[in-house]
Amino acid sequence: MDMLEAMQTGLFILFQPKYLAMLVAGVLMGSVVGFVPGIGGVVGVALLLPFTFFMPPEASLPLIIGLVAVVSTADTIPCVLIGTPGSAGSQATILDGYPLAQQGHAGMALGAAFFVSGVGGVIGALMLSVSVPIFKPLVMSFGISEFLAMSFLGLSMVAVLSGGSPLRGIIAAGLGVLIAMIGPDPINTIGRWYMGTPYLLAKLNVVAVALGLFGIPELVDLAVRGTQIVRDSDRKIERKFSGVQEAFRHKRLVLGSSIIGAWIGFLPGMGTVVANWVSYSCAVMLCKPNDKFGKGDIRGVIAPESANNASVGGALIPTLAFGIPGSTIMALLLAALWIQGITPGHDLLTGKLHLVYLIIWSLAFANILGALLAYFFTNQIAQLTRVPIHLLAPLILVPIFGGALLATNNIGDVIVLLIFGVIGWIMKHLGWPRPAMVLGFVLGPVMEKYYFQTTMVYDSSWVFRPIVLVILALTALGVFFGFKLRPK
Repeated sequence: MDMLEAMQTGLFILFQPKYLAMLVAGVLMGSVVGFVPGIGGVVGVALLLPFTFFMPPEASLPLIIGLVAVVSTADTIPCVLIGTPGSAGSQATILDGYPLAQQGHAGMALGAAFFVSGVGGVIGALMLSVSVPIFKPLVMSFGISEFLAMSFLGLSMVAVLSGGSPLRGIIAAGLGVLIAMIGPDPINTIGRWYMGTPYLLAKLNVVAVALGLFGIPELVDLAVRGTQIVRDSDRKIERKFSGVQEAFRHKRLVLGSSIIGAWIGFLPGMGTVVANWVSYSCAVMLCKPNDKFGKGDIRGVIAPESANNASVGGALIPTLAFGIPGSTIMALLLAALWIQGITPGHDLLTGKLHLVYLIIWSLAFANILGALLAYFFTNQIAQLTRVPIHLLAPLILVPIFGGALLATNNIGDVIVLLIFGVIGWIMKHLGWPRPAMVLGFVLGPVMEKYYFQTTMVYDSSWVFRPIVLVILALTALGVFFGFKLRPK
């Protein structure tokens, strides 16, 4: 299937009513989880994973991409209205968004944010589309040894860049890899570390592990607060169109920040958090005058919000081309692909190229739909702030436990969920990076499979293959600079 045919097929699939409905459902769920502080896209995708077991990829991919695409759009609302990030990737927006709301310009800030989020997301999807013909021949030239080296690169970058302590990141990622080894080895199918328990012999369920590490700790902390998110949400938000006009006035900033966001999203281990801050910092350095930044400058909203959504398109490039997730959400998306029997890399870019373009089209339309939804229903969405947390948390716990059980219908999944819930809560409060652990858990089986295959074919000489040497050198540089540049 050539690229033009794959592009047309992906668009045709998306606009079939049942698959378009899945995209809309994902956008709606993303709007909710993005708005509620402390939930975020990771928990949202983890909640969707068990349901993808029973869906074809044509349905599950638009559903997940729809959620992922709009989380960064919806989380702008709590940033601007109450000065609380809906997710970690929206922190920089608070610096100018919240002061603008205090000055009576909440509508302008939100209007600009929603518009540039949609534009940034479309630019990210466009860059992903352009990258396909570039990376396809590169992926075709890769063998098992190169993919093994890429696994090391992805894991080391994410581990080092997770949290303020690179050593903790590496340890957490290593523990994730060790946990993934529970069960049969990929070559001889000999059971390891299963302690005579049939459940463990079948390997741990990635859905239960992810929901435990991310869903349980966040909900426990929300419930402990025991109040509604904000008391004053009666203000009507107006003058949003003035924000759209401001975005047009600063169109170069929108374009530049979107490109920055897509590029940073492409780099393993970066994600929306880094894209958010780097784009904001670049805006402060390059925009004149810059003395109003941090006090209520609309440019301080436009720059990070453009980068947020664009980074998703960039992060999808290494995930789809090499099977190397650059963030926790991409790791869960990778798990969803495996659940569907889809192997990123050579197989995906050749035999199932139409699914790549289905993802691209879904990303573009989800960003547009999410921006329109947030723009026209801001006041209605903002009323969710009045729901007390102690009522909201149990409602979310139901699908968490149900989702853990749905995959295998084994009570062991609930036990794993609770155990990793405790582990996740402890890691969160001790400052240990949970994303590094889950990425190690997801990448562990892939690394192990490529390692066995590579050593059987090349023995130890695989290390000296030219492309492998380059990738391993980048891995070493990533680890070195991760330690060198760590916060003091």
